[in-house]
Amino acid sequence: MTSRGIIRAVCTAPKKGIQKKDIGKGLLISGKGLEGDGHFGFAHRQVSLLDASEIERMKKIIPSLFYGAFAENLVTEGIDLKALVLGDMLRIGKALLRVTQIGKECHSRCAIYEAAGDCIMPRLGIFCEVLSGGPVQTGDTIEIVPEPSGDCIVRRKILRINGGTASAEEDRMLRESRVTLVLDGEKQVTAAYTPGEERYWAVGHLKCRRLISDRNDIASMEIAPGTVSINRKAVTPGLPLLNRILSSSASAILTGNAEKRLGDPIPAEWTIAPSILQDGADWLAEAPVFRATGGTHAAALLHKSGRRLFLTEDIGRHNAVDKAAGWAVLHNIPLSETILIISGRLPEDMVIKAAGAGIPVLGSISAAMAEGAELASRQGITLAGFIRNGRMNVYSVPERIARK
Repeated sequence: MTSRGIIRAVCTAPKKGIQKKDIGKGLLISGKGLEGDGHFGFAHRQVSLLDASEIERMKKIIPSLFYGAFAENLVTEGIDLKALVLGDMLRIGKALLRVTQIGKECHSRCAIYEAAGDCIMPRLGIFCEVLSGGPVQTGDTIEIVPEPSGDCIVRRKILRINGGTASAEEDRMLRESRVTLVLDGEKQVTAAYTPGEERYWAVGHLKCRRLISDRNDIASMEIAPGTVSINRKAVTPGLPLLNRILSSSASAILTGNAEKRLGDPIPAEWTIAPSILQDGADWLAEAPVFRATGGTHAAALLHKSGRRLFLTEDIGRHNAVDKAAGWAVLHNIPLSETILIISGRLPEDMVIKAAGAGIPVLGSISAAMAEGAELASRQGITLAGFIRNGRMNVYSVPERIARK
């Protein structure tokens, strides 16, 4: 993925729904957008981006096209806009943008379509909110910046007692916070979690509950302190919740009839070596926040080939699973080709989350519960526990584990 490029044009128009004009420079205002533009202050679609190469391609068909013809604010060159996912961040000088929507629905042929002969914004347009403002002009560098790590570790003075010796020392402790998922304008659930990767948690929670199938079901995403708001393109019932407040040690997340909505078992279409499960378990030990505080659960997502994909942590093992699943959804990784290894126990509701997400292999360094193993058998999930030092217990669908 090309993570850096330049701004080719800065375009504005006095109102929405009309073509814009390249003015060469402008001012991005936090929470509002591009000063003087018709979308200034407009919800989450404050600033729109389009790749110059796409405009040039269209100019071969419609030579009269110009920058701003599709109502884009910023025309970029060099940066791979197609590789962006919801929640990614872009920096232009002092300004910081966050991707809130990819493409848009056009229910009719607007003035832009009539003037340009086509409109590529619904297919290729990127929409952002402005997190911090600053000037922008033609020639400025635009780059993808890493998601900031959550402020989850604090230092505290403690009294450490070791046998008969006591000493005043400083220790690192894990911070706990709350995040609420708002779905289609309604509060869905509030969870106690470890700050960071909120977008992955929210998307993964929806995926595991079958409220979305993939990232294309998401119309938009907005992230604010303590809240992730997601709007869907279509409403599906999904798996119901027993409680709308999830503690860090929640176990009874889903109602008893959740299994009835899961459908057919996952077919056993591929096999893996036991060493892949062990590698996933070993990877858990590298989780940095756990190594610093000892206070998190970890989840490791691997491809069926053994390739390490994503490692995440949270105070709640369910949240860690959601974050891993959400990362896969946003990055378009088929969960049907993945293996998930976690650090916590494997009860029934954890198996339901894996089944909801379509993950065929679920393992842990800890124990499986009898109900979890029984449900895994019914859902076609390979369940493995006590993955330690090359040993493991496989409780269900053992045919996915290759044996010598």
